Amino acid sequence: MYLFPELEIPEKKLRAVLVGCGEQATCLMHDAITYVAALDVVGVCDLNKERADFAARRFGLSRSYQDLDEMLSSVKADVAFVIMVPRLAPKLAKKCVEAGLDVYTEKPLGTDIQDLYELEAALKKTGRKLGVSFNKRFGLAYSDMKRAIDSEGFGHPAVFNVRFIGGYRSSPTDLLRTGSCHFFDLGRYMIGEIEEVFAYKYEQAPGQHVFAVSAMFDNGCVGSYTLGSVGSWACGYGMEAVDVRGDRNMVCADNGRDFMWQKPSKILNSYADGASNQNTQAVAEQAVPVEILRPNYSNPGKLTESTYFINGNFQCIRAFVDAILKGEEPPVGFHDGMMALKIAMAIEKSVEEKRAVRIDEIH
Repeated sequence: MYLFPELEIPEKKLRAVLVGCGEQATCLMHDAITYVAALDVVGVCDLNKERADFAARRFGLSRSYQDLDEMLSSVKADVAFVIMVPRLAPKLAKKCVEAGLDVYTEKPLGTDIQDLYELEAALKKTGRKLGVSFNKRFGLAYSDMKRAIDSEGFGHPAVFNVRFIGGYRSSPTDLLRTGSCHFFDLGRYMIGEIEEVFAYKYEQAPGQHVFAVSAMFDNGCVGSYTLGSVGSWACGYGMEAVDVRGDRNMVCADNGRDFMWQKPSKILNSYADGASNQNTQAVAEQAVPVEILRPNYSNPGKLTESTYFINGNFQCIRAFVDAILKGEEPPVGFHDGMMALKIAMAIEKSVEEKRAVRIDEIH
């Protein structure tokens, strides 16, 4: 039964524990979780007691935990939300899995591939399920891009372009394995598996890195990634952009918010038969209207105008919860997190060895 768009009364609920109450968790993920009616938060944990107590009060709990083992042994739960720095997240997720919980983790799934293999072994041993917060798949602009690409008449995608240039980072590894993982996942989601990459790196100064990456998808589409940490975290436009070209179709999204779809123009004359030397183009065309969609920021009290809805966090969490309730695999899971890390590692290897690197070389 739906009360409002995207809100419903669930027949069954999951008991959830929250592992990590830092900035990302408090300002974004916990907001989204409060709107998922099928979740009851029964425990929160963070080493910082002040942050954990704030989260506990927010969810109507009488206490918080500073020790994960204590919480897992004291609180009866079904799922854990691990919103933690990447180097710690896989180990904490593994501990929750071994305690019998299904787990949802913030992206990236991890930055050390050995940690991911150990987590995978725990998932296989226990039969528990895992979801990863690749929320951009569910963001409004990127959902519209996927809809356009899959529509009749778009044609086989030929080009996938990404620009992601944010503020300074501590290392190029942080830029690739943590910051850029969303866009490796978007490529796989929108186009297909990436088969091979070739990358160049430029380090302007410590903390200021740029990568130019060429990618070959296994379905023939070519990709281009420009990834950097020489920009600003607060710029209104220009931080991220994605566009895809099909058969005289082009779809793009700016800053993950503004969607545009240029559909095929009207062909006026064709010179493809070689009968005319009027110009070097094969056709003469007339432009058609462009479809443009932008979020509405004028009513922030509505769920659908909230940042965590526009960016897809609410939908990603709800899709995970729905899957767990149905006994199904989450739509974005372990394999997706592992592949994003392998693509990042292949780019690093390409820079180091100055050659094209296949993704299946990474183990």
